Amino acid sequence: QRAKFCIASSVAASEPERLRGSMSVTAYDSSFSFRQGQVARLGEKAASRGPMSEEERKRFEASPFMQKMRDLDERSWQKFSERDKKRKERDPKFAPKDSDFQAPKAHKYDKSINYYTVLGIDDCASNDEVKKAYRKLSLTYHPDKTTGKSQEERDEAAAIFMEIKNAYKTLSDEPTRRQYDYERERDLVSAESNGKKKQDKASFNAAEAMKKLLEKAKENQKLPAQVVSLRVPIRLEKFVFGGHKKILRERKVKDRMYGGYVDDTRTFRIDIPPGAEDKWAAEFRRQGDQHEHRETDTMKFVFEAKSHATVERSGSDLRARFAVNLGEGLRRQPYIATEASSVNGRHVIIWGRNPFFNVAGGAAAELRLRIHGEGVDRKGALCLRFRLGLGSVQEGESESQGRDLTRGGSSSSTAGALSNNTIAVKAFLTKFGLGPSHGFDAASGDAAAQRHSVAAASPAMLRRCQRRRGQEGLCELDLRVASEAVGLATKPHCSLQLYSTQAEGTMPMFALCLTSPPCGKKSGAGDWDRLKARLVPPLQASAFHLFRIARAALPRPLAAAPAFPERSFLEAKPPPAMPWKRLGDEAFGRGDFWQAVAYYTRRVEELGLNYAEGEEPPAQEAPRGPDLVPEGAKVLSNRSACFAKLGDFAVSVADARRAIALAPRWSRPWGRVGNAAWQLGGEGRTEAVAAYRKAVELEPSRANVTKLQEIVALQDGVNADGAHRAKEEGNEAMRSGQLGLAVAIYTTAIAQLPLQADSAAAADKPDPHALLRAVLFSNRAGAFIRLRNFDAAVTDGRDAVVAQPGLISARCQLGAALLAHNMHQEAYAEFSKALHLSQEEHGKARKGCNVCLQEMVKWRSASAVLRFQSRFFLDLHRPRGTTRVFALSDIHFDHRENEDWVHSIDDNAFQDDVLIVAGNLADSKVAIGRGLTTLKQKFRRVFYTVGNHEMSITHAEHARYPDSIAKLHAVIAECDELGVDIFPAPICEGVTILPLFSWYSAEFDEKDPFPDPNSTRDKHCKWPMDADLQVWKYMAKLNETFLAKPYLGTVISFSHFLPRKGLPFDASRKNAAKAVGCDVIEEQLRAAGSKLHVYGHSRNKFGSMLQGVRYANMPLGFESDWPKDTERRLMMVYDGKNLCTQEWGADGEPPLGYVKRALYAEFFQMTGLTETNLRRLRAALQRVGATCKGVQLTFDMLRTEREGFRELWADVEKVEAGWSQHKQALSRGFTHGLSLVADDLTALRSALNCDAFKHDFAKLAASVSRSHFAATMPLGVDLKHERKKEPSLILVFMRAKIDVTQDSKEYNQLVKMTDAINSNDSLQGMISVGLQPLGFGKLSHKELLKEVEAPEDCSNGCTHCFTVSADNPAVFKALVQSKTWKRWRDACDQAIRKDQGLVAFAIPLEMSATASAPKPERKNGSSAGQKR
Repeated sequence: QRAKFCIASSVAASEPERLRGSMSVTAYDSSFSFRQGQVARLGEKAASRGPMSEEERKRFEASPFMQKMRDLDERSWQKFSERDKKRKERDPKFAPKDSDFQAPKAHKYDKSINYYTVLGIDDCASNDEVKKAYRKLSLTYHPDKTTGKSQEERDEAAAIFMEIKNAYKTLSDEPTRRQYDYERERDLVSAESNGKKKQDKASFNAAEAMKKLLEKAKENQKLPAQVVSLRVPIRLEKFVFGGHKKILRERKVKDRMYGGYVDDTRTFRIDIPPGAEDKWAAEFRRQGDQHEHRETDTMKFVFEAKSHATVERSGSDLRARFAVNLGEGLRRQPYIATEASSVNGRHVIIWGRNPFFNVAGGAAAELRLRIHGEGVDRKGALCLRFRLGLGSVQEGESESQGRDLTRGGSSSSTAGALSNNTIAVKAFLTKFGLGPSHGFDAASGDAAAQRHSVAAASPAMLRRCQRRRGQEGLCELDLRVASEAVGLATKPHCSLQLYSTQAEGTMPMFALCLTSPPCGKKSGAGDWDRLKARLVPPLQASAFHLFRIARAALPRPLAAAPAFPERSFLEAKPPPAMPWKRLGDEAFGRGDFWQAVAYYTRRVEELGLNYAEGEEPPAQEAPRGPDLVPEGAKVLSNRSACFAKLGDFAVSVADARRAIALAPRWSRPWGRVGNAAWQLGGEGRTEAVAAYRKAVELEPSRANVTKLQEIVALQDGVNADGAHRAKEEGNEAMRSGQLGLAVAIYTTAIAQLPLQADSAAAADKPDPHALLRAVLFSNRAGAFIRLRNFDAAVTDGRDAVVAQPGLISARCQLGAALLAHNMHQEAYAEFSKALHLSQEEHGKARKGCNVCLQEMVKWRSASAVLRFQSRFFLDLHRPRGTTRVFALSDIHFDHRENEDWVHSIDDNAFQDDVLIVAGNLADSKVAIGRGLTTLKQKFRRVFYTVGNHEMSITHAEHARYPDSIAKLHAVIAECDELGVDIFPAPICEGVTILPLFSWYSAEFDEKDPFPDPNSTRDKHCKWPMDADLQVWKYMAKLNETFLAKPYLGTVISFSHFLPRKGLPFDASRKNAAKAVGCDVIEEQLRAAGSKLHVYGHSRNKFGSMLQGVRYANMPLGFESDWPKDTERRLMMVYDGKNLCTQEWGADGEPPLGYVKRALYAEFFQMTGLTETNLRRLRAALQRVGATCKGVQLTFDMLRTEREGFRELWADVEKVEAGWSQHKQALSRGFTHGLSLVADDLTALRSALNCDAFKHDFAKLAASVSRSHFAATMPLGVDLKHERKKEPSLILVFMRAKIDVTQDSKEYNQLVKMTDAINSNDSLQGMISVGLQPLGFGKLSHKELLKEVEAPEDCSNGCTHCFTVSADNPAVFKALVQSKTWKRWRDACDQAIRKDQGLVAFAIPLEMSATASAPKPERKNGSSAGQKR
């Protein structure tokens, strides 16, 4: 007999007893079971038997079977409760709920599979441990992580990943996990009660798998990384001031898309701190070359200081490389004034007392200054040396031991007598005229000489000589900071620091250091020179006199004298030489060739180049300039050109030959010889051919090559056999590395072929030399590429393709030239065509395609850079609010009805606006061009991205585009020609549009995230990569360059395919989810900070906010997609002020209901208003309504002041008491209200400014009211009072928080709850509500007051109004007491400020008006688009 059991249990581990009583362990339907037994025994006869009686039911419940079932449930629940207790002890966050067993399952699990074993965790693991285990296993078994493995391994990993994913879905959802745990516990208890062992299905075991992976990893463990040290020499100024160093280095990285290793340029950015030690190093761990069997290298950059012209580094000190010579006669100067240079950005001015003043004797002295704080860092010092020339040092004088002049005292004595002093004594006597007249070199037999010699060798004379030598001084002074640094308001900024000798009794010496860290940069050298030229002279004249400590060192009479007197010892510079060559160049440029010859001749005479022909040229100075050509060769070559212009070709040849003798490796004189010799004719033409050939060999420029080709064609004529021989010679020159010679030979061969026009005069006669011509052009293009003459290489490559379009080598050479010329898109087209032409795999073409694919994602080609620079800054400073943004997708312009609709868009209504086209514009490139041209005429700017239809290659495009990537870039080139944007760009201040390239991924299908091998979608698309696994990755890679840029303000992104799951799409086709979207788009748009995303492809109109981002889709689609008689529209996504998703007519007119009427509400405290004044106020308003068109007005007592409604309003206030912290009444004591509904702002302005309102109503109301409240807003609801019992208009005014805007999550939740009230079935037709911001249209409330010329703002800071139109007060009370109102109020708590509470008024409704403003009458005539 079969029984039906419903197990429903939900017990918290902390309260088992309470929950046991509140749950039904087993609920048995005995009547159902009895009927099933009857059917089994009696068949059709069971229908005649009645239900089970009460006695039979009791016997069945007391049966052994039921007792066994109850015992089974009791034991199962006991074990399950123990499990929950263990989980609670291990995971404090675990909180079981009663509702867990009633919740729907997140995943349809298989209870016979142990999901804990699948994830490798225990039964009591926390949710964090579940997520961690899933992520860890996903890194190994996810399909994206198995690329490069065999198909069998990939299939096995996919199956394992599905088990892991199912386990995660089951265990990550708490209710599903508890239901799964209870069912497994019950099965276990059931098996044990029957004496059996519970058997689980065989499944993946994560623990064993990870153990195997660890063992395998140990076997394949890579060697440790190596540290690659690179020596980086930098300027000494970077060590002193600090700075930034950018280092570009090529490294080998693994290509994750195609495998192998590729070269990648890595930019290392290092900030060098000020005062860094010598050989300072910066390490970048594992950022070097990647290796197969070794960890990634660690880069270590060791910085060393370059040699400096002025100073050198010694630890933290800076030492002057050379001593500064201060000139002769210093002993007569009491003060020293000089200057010295340090590193760039530092200059020292020195002034002080001369330590050698009035010091007798001495040949020379040296002053050494050590300025502390001016070294590499603040601890170091700047060490300077100054040579003081007190007299010339005589031959034979020895070095002195030095005298301490620091304190101005007497000389220090030297100990010991000097040996061999005779030479020194002789020198002393000779210097001062005390020696013999005949000198000391006379014969020793001379008596007088002997007497002098004896006198010179006497002890007294020796002591005197030694004392003199001791007076040759050495003065060492230490200067330290004497005052705080003084900043100067210069550009670049700089500062002054004073240093002095601070020790008592020390010789007074001062140094003033001018420091400018910005000038220490390499680019600041010019600024530093200008700064010194302007500041140093006035500082020399007055700076030291401004410091009190420096003035104290001066005698009183000298205090007014300048510290730096004029220096008369500076030698005058010789006058500059006459620039004859420059004058000749200028005359040549003017066309004055005779004058140029005269100037060049003067320079030739100065260089001594007027030698006879056949003589050896005189020696010339070393070559100067970047070309290393002697100046004489340049002058002679230029004069040769002048003579050629004047028609004197013989002299021109002679000058050119002399220039060749001076510079035989310079190509220009060879070209001069060729030009002049060709004009001479005769044998000179043979010399001309040889000269031009030599010129091409030395410099294969386009001009030389063209000239050589012309004269060879004229000289030799057509010679096909000679062209074949020349081709072989050129090939041999290429193999030997003589590239210039190869170009010359190939040029000669090309010139010997007949012109293409002559060789194929008849249309049906092919060119017999086409192949040879193509090979010659192709080979010469290869030579040009190796010579880095890419322009010439591109020209030759194109000529080769024109001559023989089917030559694969020509396509490859052209692709290589274009690639080197930074034209990646065009290069890819040529490489892919070569690959398409080859029957077998062509290695060079394949490699070229791969390189182009890698380069194209970086968008660094010349066309991409030009596109970004020319389009990005167009509207960067366009005022906000002057443009709108509309969106369309799936236009399918190649369908006749869609093309007609696009042409019907108004020609004038959108000329200031922007259109987003989110893909699927058309199939063929011709149709795409026509569609973009039409749309560009309608809108100011058009942003466009491609869809899957654009990537399909039609039958007519097979010969033009080898694959879809080539067509993609052809479409991009078409957009550049038409001025259509495909790159991100601002459209006004603070608003940027970001196009995203995209393709669909099968992982978008959650149920089956694997490609369908039998799918025929987009079969006309041809890709050079895996269409299922690599195309969407490549498209996402195209966006990464733009995602790295910072975008400020509002970002509107768009793509063709769906960015996230959950968006609606047409699911009628089989496996449609595999071909509609890609999750990477969502990641990219959120990384860019997008606030609104437009997409296509779904063919479903949509506009809503999800997780802080608005998603919009407005497909034009096919005619069958639209209901009959439905007008096709655009979608406005930005109205100039805020983001929105509003449909808009193609005629430029908004849809009915978009433009609202204006509601002006004003409330007064008129306690004790007399009936007479009330009639006067109403009469004034009647005159306003009679004189102003489009206006309706009512003025009456508020409902809160009337009997019957007052009690109801008190109940409402009790419900809403928590909304006011001040516990004030909602109506704040206001008694009367004015409501004015105007069709537009013009009608509102006229009503508020007419005499009847301003002078009659307003003045009287001000006199009888104590205060008033006024606000203007759009009318949010329709007003109807006919056939209503007590129609009322309730206005609730509120103030939003500062951070709550129309795009914020809080405001959208409030709008959502407002819509929920309108859709409430219980109140349907009796009440309508609306939420509107104060203001009108694009005008804020303050701007609106200025527009209508209102005197003041009386809105009390309110920002929004919640409008309620109720049939009677009881309906509003029912709304306030409903759950829907509570949810609306909860949303309000998150969006509005409650510090001042709400202000609410109830007005009797005595007029009817729709919220939508009446549509204005169009003027006669229509636009060109409507006429079409």
